Amino acid sequence: MNPPDVPTGRTQPAAAGPGGATILVVDDKDENRALVQYLFDGPEYRVIEAADGVTGLARAQKERPDCILLDLNMPGLTGFEVLERLEADPRTREIPVLILTASDERLETMERALRGGAVDYITKPISPLRVAIRVRGAIERRRLLQEVQDLRASFTSMLVHDLRSPLTVITAYLDMLHQPAVGPLSEAQERYVGKMEQAVTQMLRLIGEILDLSKLEAGKLSVSPEPIDLAGTVTETAERFRPGAGRRRVTLEVRRPGTPVQVSADPSRLDQVLMNLLSNALKFTPEGGAIRVEVAETGDEVEVAVHDSGPGIPPEEQALLFERFSQTSSGKSVQGGSGLGLVICRHLVEAHGGRIWVESEPGRGTRFAFRLPRNGPTAEAQAVGGRASHVGRDDRRPGGRNE
Repeated sequence: MNPPDVPTGRTQPAAAGPGGATILVVDDKDENRALVQYLFDGPEYRVIEAADGVTGLARAQKERPDCILLDLNMPGLTGFEVLERLEADPRTREIPVLILTASDERLETMERALRGGAVDYITKPISPLRVAIRVRGAIERRRLLQEVQDLRASFTSMLVHDLRSPLTVITAYLDMLHQPAVGPLSEAQERYVGKMEQAVTQMLRLIGEILDLSKLEAGKLSVSPEPIDLAGTVTETAERFRPGAGRRRVTLEVRRPGTPVQVSADPSRLDQVLMNLLSNALKFTPEGGAIRVEVAETGDEVEVAVHDSGPGIPPEEQALLFERFSQTSSGKSVQGGSGLGLVICRHLVEAHGGRIWVESEPGRGTRFAFRLPRNGPTAEAQAVGGRASHVGRDDRRPGGRNE
């Protein structure tokens, strides 16, 4: 197929960035891929190709292009299936996808594509100028979004650091009130000081969570995997909650294989995830209830699950989980929840190349679970934390509490 002589189709991006913008075209027709190559031939762009959906997904995960042009009617995986998997994968869900298809222009087809995550819908025959302009617009919007995210992260970091300083001063003065030189405090004064210390501790924890989340979303909080025994790590973390569970007559059980479960993970970040899940479980389990922690090996992955016998979560509220500052009705009735803990858990699990989800029924407790690849995260997965994301579909199972 000879490319049309439309020189205006090769429009230039406003800011392609170092090395130019990468465009992935996924189409089973050679002539369509050749046309896109022609339209974006030049140093400002780099066009890569895939002749089927499976190859397209692999190239998207590996190359992380700035834009994807996707055909809907392909053998094997259809364009809708590719779009769904792109949207569910934290490595690819933020890449703008433009549908480029010969399908009819029925409203329901367009709506399905746009609901699935596509940012535009272009029908064939291709108008070179229209395609070039819309691709440039999608790439530019993505660049601007990244700038906004970076600016927000910088502002948040500055703000929380400024908030931490006066709280540190308040903590120091509260500590001084306990010194012998100040003299004994009355019972009421001790109670007031204790409440102030609780409030300051809670604020410092919230500031730390906001700072962590800001760094994760900006890609500035990385994970450093190393070989660890996951079963041992989970057992050690769970033991820290045994005294608190005992005071509330809550049974805490750990089920794990009898031998070490080797995995490559960042121990401090994994501990952060486990502490949050166990803290939530203890917070929502009534007196006399039970918490069960399970570690299992599933082929190339390992799974950790935390069950509680709490009130459970209504289905309509489960979608609030893993969203910033969102809480379910049960979460709002419990003091101390910031609405950020599980968001951070999601980012940290995804940065390990894993996934996290919830299973719950009202009145039958809740089960939080996450899986990690046994051999540790890829370089692409470690960068996931820097990409603002939402809960995906399929086995990611969105929903639940966010404390």
